[in-house]
Amino acid sequence: MQAFLYYFTSLLLATGVLCIYNPYRLPNVIRPKHYDLRILTHLNGRDQLHFEGRVKIDFQVQQPTNNITLHAKNLTIDDSQITLSAHNGLKTNIIKTELNKEKEFYIMHVAGELPESEQYELMIPFKAQLSENDTGYYWSSYNDSFTEKTHYLAATQFSPTFGRTAFPCFDEPHLRATFRVTLGYHRNYTGLSNTPVRNCEAHETLENYIWCEHEPLLPTSTYLVAYSVHNLSSVPSPPSDTIHNVRFRSWMQPKVVGESEFCVNFAPKTLSYLEQLFEYPFPLSKVDQLAMPTHKFSAMENWGLTTFKQSHFVHNDTEELQQAKESKAQTVAHEYAHQWFGNLVALNWWNDLWLKEGPSTYFAYLTLDALMPDWGSSQRLIGNDLAKFFQDDMINNSIAISRQVQDSKSVLEQFSPYVYKKGSLTMRMLHLLLGDEVFFLAIRNYLKRHAYGSVTQSELFGDMQQAADLKDALSPDIQLSTVMDSWTLQGGYPLVHVVRDYERGSVQLNQSLFLLTNKSKEQSESCWWIPLTFVIQQNANFNETQPQFWLKCPRAQQAQQLLKKPKSDEWIMLNPQVNSIYRVNYDERNWQLIIQTLNSSEHSNDIHVLNRAQLMDDLMALAWTNLQSYDLALSMLEYLPREQELLPWNTILNLLNNHGELLRGDQSSIFRAFMQKLVSPLYARCPKVNSVAARTKSSPLIALYRLAYSQACRYQLDDCIDQALSLGQFTEQIEEVPINFRDIMSCASIEHGTQEQFQSMLQRFKNSTIESRKTAWAKELGCSRNFSQLQEFLDYLLQSTDKTTKTYYLVVVNSALQRQNVALQTADHVLQHAKILNDKFSSREIKSLLLTIIGNSHSQLDELKLRQQLKGLDKFEKHLGAALHIRNINLNWLAQRSVNFIAALSKYI
Repeated sequence: MQAFLYYFTSLLLATGVLCIYNPYRLPNVIRPKHYDLRILTHLNGRDQLHFEGRVKIDFQVQQPTNNITLHAKNLTIDDSQITLSAHNGLKTNIIKTELNKEKEFYIMHVAGELPESEQYELMIPFKAQLSENDTGYYWSSYNDSFTEKTHYLAATQFSPTFGRTAFPCFDEPHLRATFRVTLGYHRNYTGLSNTPVRNCEAHETLENYIWCEHEPLLPTSTYLVAYSVHNLSSVPSPPSDTIHNVRFRSWMQPKVVGESEFCVNFAPKTLSYLEQLFEYPFPLSKVDQLAMPTHKFSAMENWGLTTFKQSHFVHNDTEELQQAKESKAQTVAHEYAHQWFGNLVALNWWNDLWLKEGPSTYFAYLTLDALMPDWGSSQRLIGNDLAKFFQDDMINNSIAISRQVQDSKSVLEQFSPYVYKKGSLTMRMLHLLLGDEVFFLAIRNYLKRHAYGSVTQSELFGDMQQAADLKDALSPDIQLSTVMDSWTLQGGYPLVHVVRDYERGSVQLNQSLFLLTNKSKEQSESCWWIPLTFVIQQNANFNETQPQFWLKCPRAQQAQQLLKKPKSDEWIMLNPQVNSIYRVNYDERNWQLIIQTLNSSEHSNDIHVLNRAQLMDDLMALAWTNLQSYDLALSMLEYLPREQELLPWNTILNLLNNHGELLRGDQSSIFRAFMQKLVSPLYARCPKVNSVAARTKSSPLIALYRLAYSQACRYQLDDCIDQALSLGQFTEQIEEVPINFRDIMSCASIEHGTQEQFQSMLQRFKNSTIESRKTAWAKELGCSRNFSQLQEFLDYLLQSTDKTTKTYYLVVVNSALQRQNVALQTADHVLQHAKILNDKFSSREIKSLLLTIIGNSHSQLDELKLRQQLKGLDKFEKHLGAALHIRNINLNWLAQRSVNFIAALSKYI
């Protein structure tokens, strides 16, 4: 009954029938129609970075009201200059204003009552300093390498709730309006906004200043309004093959123009591909791409003015990894998928953030496969997302991807990698569940139906249902909204238990929430609608992903006769291509049959690569919780010497390394010997590092060789360390190593090398101005075994006042925490400097640090002392409980299961 009530309530929430009052939402009494925004920007040196302006807002009264409430934060507003006029020209007096700082509301009380349906124009003047924290309307800078002059520039980052820090506005995503932006600035600068410039004229009083009015912008959410004033260099792009012949330009500081070719050329192709895929034309005539020296996020999808953090836009093939290039291409594709998901179709509210981030992530993967097929990106990215999701969601601190958020802080916290990845996996689940024809029919109808509007997830599921009904893609008793709510409105994921009747060809099925912790009330009550697709060994078609049956909710054990009766000596397998996000536990006999196939040189590839990886992931998780044995789990690894694909290798090595990081003493020595034997056949396939570039240009093979070299050097296998030390003795030799392997060799040479090598690299780090090089060197310096060296470097990074330097501290720490001989001292350094870190880093970055340094800790750290040490440090306090929870899970495994793990490993040494 409780499960039924949960789903009934969830369904009402999703469809908007049941509303939860949110005191941080604007009153639903006024609807903005149009903004006329004028901004004058001053970039006159470090002490004179400010702006001033006025906004005129045309709005309609939805319900009678005696006040106007909108958003404003950190703005100076002269309330005596505010005017309010009806469209008939009559003015209405504003008798009082107030600022609610907690809710970030600016409230104007009017004389009398504004009647329903009447239209008004509200004019508000404002001014403020340009922000220093890369949000709102913020300043950034770069140094000219020729003149050594510092140049200042300004740009916007309004998502999700920073528009209100730049101008007073109705800062909620569903309150779309048209915009006309006019920018004022010195003639030596360039002004950009979402749309092209219509005309410019001289400023009325300031010499050499101009006003430039931009063309009107289509109805949009405030967080997508964008503008910038800068003196960056322009790089033209090739024309896009779009219906409106969209014109691209890219802007960046002069010294990186030569490194911009890839993204400059990739972006128009991406927009063209997505326009054809969605069959809905991109509505603007131009796109400016702005590569900012500093940026809060990797990039931002503003209509017509896409902004990037410079390091995520420029790329140098001779200095950066292939995987960095793929990551930048993914970022570009993600931002342009947003032009339809988020920009064209807006969110009703931030609780459904996944509705724009999930599709944008998933369609970016499809774009990479379409435009760069040789990379094989989507399979690896999906495999990595699956592994990360299954890992994160089994420790009982996950949250629903669609959940109530209130204030601006909780809205910002919604932008987590978890929401992006699970949102993408949810879209992929819909795609594979419905099939290509129905899925894309639904997507295209969804975009057409809701263009320039705002949606909740129920609209997406409704359009999917309509397309499925039209094509008879689902059985009549399946309602997608009910099915998908079970995946989006609760965290965690199910474990499906499968017990076969080998004589009758039937199975017994049931589900439970899978957690690493002990069974809880939550586990017994959680429930999902699970699509079931069986693959049978005699007809192993892993491309058939549409459901044959459903494991329904509320939960009950279910007997199911398979569509095709398998032979008693053949395996069955659920979830081809891991099309849905659940684990599976078979009876031991079926597991053994699967393992026999994997261990067969003739048939191991009969099982899809995504399933090969997931089978190992599932068995290792089941062995952790004692639902299966480590003997069974490790027997599956016997086939690995024949495995040619990266994904299964990467999955199992990550899982084993996570186990190994918890071990100490004799257990650690046994584990190391096992890993040396496991990795040896993979490393044996690799050419010598100096010749690897000549042997392959294949992106997937480069990634596999990188994995082999990193693990071989980690476990000091064969000649890996010798190669690194011989190459690391002289700077010119290490620079000759192919770029995709240079970081691995440098790391090993620093770890096993001399003080002089460390100091030489440290000096190069300090002297360089190239971000990609500095990031690589920071990671490699973090490989040192000598903590006194590391401490000197960490202290230097924390003391720096450079806005970009702080990020290198995290790079060094994360590298050092992977090495047992310095991990404890590195963790102590983090805790000793917690106050500085709390001020410098985001909540998400602090969480990542804590989960590692506390979660993997062996010592029974005094929780009371920790809480006292971190008292008053809000970001540390917030995540300490989760870190201690993970530590307790790991300590319990060490006490209960590590002996079994080591005993199973020992049989293979």
